Amino acid sequence: MLSRRDYIRNFVVDSLDYSFFALALTLGSITTFLPLFARRLGASNFQVGLIPAIAYLGWSVPALWGGRYSSKRDLKLPFVLKFTFLERLPFLGLSLVAFWLVPGSNSLALLLTYLLLGVACFAMGFLGPIWIEMIGKVIHPRRRGLYFALGNGIGALMGIWGSRIAEDFLKRYPFATNFGYCFGLAFLALLVSYLFLALTREEKEVIHRPDASIWSSIPRILKVDRNFTNFLIARIFLALGMMGSSFYTVFTLSAFQVSDATVARYNAFLMGAQALSNFLWGPLGDRMGHKLVLILGAVLVVLSNFIAFVSSNYADFFLAFALFGAYYSALSVAGVAILLDFAPPQGRGDYLGIGSFVAGFPSFLAPLLGGKMADLVGYRALFLCSFLVNLVGFLWLFFGVKEPRAFREGE
Repeated sequence: MLSRRDYIRNFVVDSLDYSFFALALTLGSITTFLPLFARRLGASNFQVGLIPAIAYLGWSVPALWGGRYSSKRDLKLPFVLKFTFLERLPFLGLSLVAFWLVPGSNSLALLLTYLLLGVACFAMGFLGPIWIEMIGKVIHPRRRGLYFALGNGIGALMGIWGSRIAEDFLKRYPFATNFGYCFGLAFLALLVSYLFLALTREEKEVIHRPDASIWSSIPRILKVDRNFTNFLIARIFLALGMMGSSFYTVFTLSAFQVSDATVARYNAFLMGAQALSNFLWGPLGDRMGHKLVLILGAVLVVLSNFIAFVSSNYADFFLAFALFGAYYSALSVAGVAILLDFAPPQGRGDYLGIGSFVAGFPSFLAPLLGGKMADLVGYRALFLCSFLVNLVGFLWLFFGVKEPRAFREGE
């Protein structure tokens, strides 16, 4: 049984692990820096769209098996520590690609970028449910929202600092040396993250081995738990709505000819809003439920899409990115914590796996659809489509989903 001291220790070290991991993902952002890197390598709209598509595919599909594998292990940490290097080493690979392959082999560099991103994200997808279930054990239930908020918030604050450093790299050094330094710094942040993760204290638990395959468990869960099913439907719409935000950076490059340094400033606004909103979302979710946080986040992404649609100059996108950052932090805090509220003790791994898959897989399709739509009808039509899809997601979440804590207490 974990003691109060163990819970406090875990809260501190795992918050720092989360923070440095979030910093690394800022420096290798699939929303700003990686699309910019791909564009500078000569990628088309469709090829730029492959970056978030690969990321979301990796984060979603392996989660089904990760959740099932998690339910078979009484200790999660040793497995996570052993295989998490598959998440981290690709960032070192991206740095080496930028330093050594560009500009002589741009096509090969782009191909290796996709490959390395795929390895990292597929590892994240498989380990995600295992890590979340571990967090559900080692962080006190009344502090889960605060944990996700603090870890993501500190990470976002460090991300602002990281964005300023990245801006300096992009100004000072030629392409692609500048990106080599950005990705190298991301790898160093991941090494620090690993050191804090290794300090976690975890106790063994009595495991409930599933008595059916994951494919037979999915229809049973969806049929029995209608509230969870409605939540997943809302998340599908909100995930598909990501098609517009995936092309904010590309649109500003083509429509307003913004500089690489301006893209770095967009990233700083994204991370700043993410950081500040995190410290609201966590306590609010712990006190009033994580559904409310997701509803407020959905309102913000709808506004972000609308601003992008009506934008008249590059400055409008500072607000669009900021609103999207606050929405993304709501997903990072409440979107994960609410899965632990939905999941019963028996079958928790399956709930986490299904929830991660449904939240991520439509996001894989979104940027691919968005890239084609941008080519066929233009970016503004794409932003309008995102606005409408996210609006449906908000309405479904608002009217169709009950707060899972209150719902389970009333059963």
